[in-house]
Amino acid sequence: MNHSTDASTGKSYKSSFMLKLVLFPCLMFGFGFLLIPLYDVFCDITGLNGKFDLVSQQTANQQQSSQQQPSQVAGLESTSSGLQIEPHNVILQFTAASDQQDVWKFLPASSQLNVQTGKQYKTHFTLQNPTDQEMVFTSIPSISPGLAADYLIKTECFCFEKQVLQAGEQVEMPLIFQLRNDIPKEYSKLTLAYRIYAQAKI
Repeated sequence: MNHSTDASTGKSYKSSFMLKLVLFPCLMFGFGFLLIPLYDVFCDITGLNGKFDLVSQQTANQQQSSQQQPSQVAGLESTSSGLQIEPHNVILQFTAASDQQDVWKFLPASSQLNVQTGKQYKTHFTLQNPTDQEMVFTSIPSISPGLAADYLIKTECFCFEKQVLQAGEQVEMPLIFQLRNDIPKEYSKLTLAYRIYAQAKI
């Protein structure tokens, strides 16, 4: 009697074990299949989002660009609430430096400008290669205070690109820019600095 009970218990155990072996891969496959939709639901509920919404970002950038361009031409900008921001004046200083300060002749056309926000300005920097070698150079800009960089719009700039300057050559490098009207008024004086990094062309 005990022998038959043990046999039936063994069969039941084997059947249960086989059922688990079949169900476990099925459950894992189903979990993997549902993982992405579940993650999207989780992000919607919690407000967290580890994914970059490229389409939304591009749409936002296009809307911001379309809002800025007409208002900058008119000299006025509108906030999201529809209020217009009056232009105001900012002193913008220019400085120039190089990694070989005793060799390169690198100067701004003006040491500073009294700039009205929302208005476009054009200036230039002069660079001379006094050596007898052809030189390759790159210019890196920076603005101080750093947070003001969000409000400076450069429509033409000689920065970041590698350029070639012949031996003894002198060039004027244009800079076209404007400051947005919504720049905080505590930024009444800014410094835009350019630094030249150069090497002989091989």
